[in-house]
Amino acid sequence: MQPARFFSPFLLILTAAWLIIYLFIFPDPAGLFLENWPIILLAVAAAIVGNMTAIGGGIIFIPVFMFIYHVNPVSALKLTFVTQAVGMTSGATGWVQRKTVPLKLLKWTIPSLILGSVVSTFFIHPQTMLIKSMFGPVSFFVGMLTLVLAGRKSSGDDLPPKAMLPVFLVSFIGGLITGWVAIGEGEIIAAFCMLVYGLDTNKSVGLGVVLLSVNSILLALVHALYFGGVPWDLAMFTIPGVIWGGRLGPFLAKRTSATVMKRIFGWIAMLDGLLITLQVVRGHLLR
Repeated sequence: MQPARFFSPFLLILTAAWLIIYLFIFPDPAGLFLENWPIILLAVAAAIVGNMTAIGGGIIFIPVFMFIYHVNPVSALKLTFVTQAVGMTSGATGWVQRKTVPLKLLKWTIPSLILGSVVSTFFIHPQTMLIKSMFGPVSFFVGMLTLVLAGRKSSGDDLPPKAMLPVFLVSFIGGLITGWVAIGEGEIIAAFCMLVYGLDTNKSVGLGVVLLSVNSILLALVHALYFGGVPWDLAMFTIPGVIWGGRLGPFLAKRTSATVMKRIFGWIAMLDGLLITLQVVRGHLLR
């Protein structure tokens, strides 16, 4: 297993490209920066946790942008896809460099996650109530999975041939859920491989990060180029944060107590999911 390298010239190239685009596209870049700079720090934290656990930063971005920045749920979802496409990809390169990603499983999981994402994007469109209704339970479930896996260690090198069809189906479910709430693919497939087949912990998480990266890129392109409506004025602040935070995730995974981080974040995700679910139920009762 090779160590994850934090710094790379590519990070500087991406950061420079972002700065050039930001300065030339927006009419008042200084004013916009003064208004939204805390989003960069939020994005760094979200990307670190997302790439250490395979959950994805959407579990932080969607509730923050909905309830603090008052972005409508559909726009928050689109913003999260674009942000995760950058952040999870930045982190995925770190996991691949460590040679812990079981690449041969990608031929079974990528087609099914694409199929699931297509169904949840084009046939059962993500609408405001669907996002609100699903995000709470999914967040609670993902938080619970994170707590279950936090102290668990597995060391299996590979999956048996009989596991390929179940992995295909689980990846499809993950893609389906991710198309509605931006999270699900990474943690679900990582948990399934670890709990059911005992696949090595790092390999499972690395696979989950790569799959959520692929899923996010696909959904970001669909929403940015086909549906539109991405709040780019906010995305320009999440993107630089996740570029660096995404690389910090796999780097810190070998240098900090990932178990403690996962337990803290698992409880936060469960509480977050519970509060959002209660808010949705309360809204229905008050109608």
